[in-house]
Amino acid sequence: MARAARQELFTKIEALRPGRKLVCFFNFDRMSTPPIPGLLLQFHMEAKEALYRVLKDSAGDGDIKIDLCLYTRGGDTNSVWPIASILREFDPDFEVLVPFRCHSSGTLLALGAKRIVLGPLSELSPIDPSTGNQFNPLDPVMPGNRLAIAVEDVNSFRSFVAKALGLKETPESDVERDQLMPFIEKLVALVHPLALGNVERAMRQIELLGRTLLELHEVNENRDQIVKGLTTALWSHVHMINRNEAKAILGERVVFAEAPLAAAMDELLRSYEDAFSLRSAMFLNKLTGDDPITKSRFIGGVLESTAQSYLFRTWLVVRQQSTLPQNVQVQLPVGQPMPLVPGLAREYHVEVEEQGWARNKEDL
Repeated sequence: MARAARQELFTKIEALRPGRKLVCFFNFDRMSTPPIPGLLLQFHMEAKEALYRVLKDSAGDGDIKIDLCLYTRGGDTNSVWPIASILREFDPDFEVLVPFRCHSSGTLLALGAKRIVLGPLSELSPIDPSTGNQFNPLDPVMPGNRLAIAVEDVNSFRSFVAKALGLKETPESDVERDQLMPFIEKLVALVHPLALGNVERAMRQIELLGRTLLELHEVNENRDQIVKGLTTALWSHVHMINRNEAKAILGERVVFAEAPLAAAMDELLRSYEDAFSLRSAMFLNKLTGDDPITKSRFIGGVLESTAQSYLFRTWLVVRQQSTLPQNVQVQLPVGQPMPLVPGLAREYHVEVEEQGWARNKEDL
């Protein structure tokens, strides 16, 4: 479904929400084998300017009430506050509609909304982040890469050790601290102290940001309890929070979409899934066929309203060649890659030529 056809669904939802302007922010999550850059888009600050342009064109010369229809698997938590701030420049009481996935950073952004509108398929997730920097442990499976450290994994290690020793999580005596010390020393031996310090900073940041976003609207609630309910209380970062759990955690901030709105939100979700093949995995061998060099463009996200549309586009060059079995050698001219040979395995080299948000001029 091209953008022109999606406009009808935008108009349909806006008719169910009188006086409000619908803005869709979709970070696509199409699977690929092997992973192809640009198909699985993370929540990131790069979307800030595109969002501003869409909001500006949507508002015109007047004030608007914004419904942000959000789909994301999460991403950079540092991007949440700038994105929330841009939304609040146009509507301090913006609301978030969740047709399906609104994970991690998406859930965190939703805390800054006046209302979070959920349908039967809607998912939120815990907001505890994973951290990564040059001090994180090296990945033993993919040398050269570094492992991300989940904040709550470090906290859980401390809780596990304390429980195993029959101690309180916060030692109250020198004896208890002495009992914990060998385990702390073991952790520090495996993980650089600066990486652990980064974990502590990330944890404090999430707690502060969560409370700050909740404080943007006066609601009778225990904000510390909400932040805890979205971090330590759930234990697993991959636990998907259904709308009934979200209501129990967030109280009156969460409203359930009435049947016509829930159906329209789902129809809009399916329009993106169909238009951009989101539920059909991309296999690189099907893309390249037998061409040694293939140039392709992928769409990884959409940010749009009825007034304006932006796409996150990636241009790729894919080179493929056959790989020889072990102990087999072939003499080739210098600089010439191994040609494609039927029956031999292939290897791919993917190069990103251009990537970023740009105005949608093609009615995609």
